Amino acid sequence: MKQRKVISLPTNQSKIYRQILAFMNFMLNITPQERDVLAEIIRLNNEYSALPLDKRAKFILSKDMRKEIRDLIKIEEKQFNVIISRLKKKLLFNKPLLDDNNLLHPELNYKPDSDGFKIEVNLVMTNTTKNSIPEVKVIEEIETETEPLEEFSYAPPVEYKHDAAKAPIIIEEEFDIEINLPDE
Repeated sequence: MKQRKVISLPTNQSKIYRQILAFMNFMLNITPQERDVLAEIIRLNNEYSALPLDKRAKFILSKDMRKEIRDLIKIEEKQFNVIISRLKKKLLFNKPLLDDNNLLHPELNYKPDSDGFKIEVNLVMTNTTKNSIPEVKVIEEIETETEPLEEFSYAPPVEYKHDAAKAPIIIEEEFDIEINLPDE
C-alpha cells in the first residue's frame, strides 16, 4: 500500500462518539437517532468503566440513566424504548449491538483519549471468490460461448480480524438499466 490519505477532523467530548458511529455507519446501518442513543451508551460505558461489566450494563440502562440520556438527546420515553429494542436487533459481525443483558458489542468498546481517536481503514485489493460471482441467467435467444471461470481464492491477511467478503449483505438491489446509443 503506497498511497495514504490522512484526514484530521475537529471534534470534542460531546460529539466524538457520534462522529465515530457516523463513520462506521456503512457497517451498522442505523438511523441518526439510533446513533445518538448508541453514542451516549458508549460514552457512559467509558465514563463508568470502573464498574464490573455486568453491573455497568445494568446501571447504564437503569431508569435514572435512561431519563438522563433522553433529556440529553431530547427524545421521548416511548421512542427511546423503541430505539433500544431496535439496537438489540441490529447486528455487527453477527452479534447484536446491545445484547439481552444490555452489554455493548465488544467492537464498540472504543475509548478516545485526549488527542482524539484514530481510525484506520485499509481497502485491500482482492480477487472475487468463485462463491461471490453472481449467477448469470442465460437467455435462450442469444447464443454465446463462454470460457469457464477461473477459480479465485482470497484469504485476509492475519492482521485483519474480520473478512469483509464474508459479511452478510444488508441490502441488495437489482437495477434494470437500459442504455440507448445517441442518434447520429
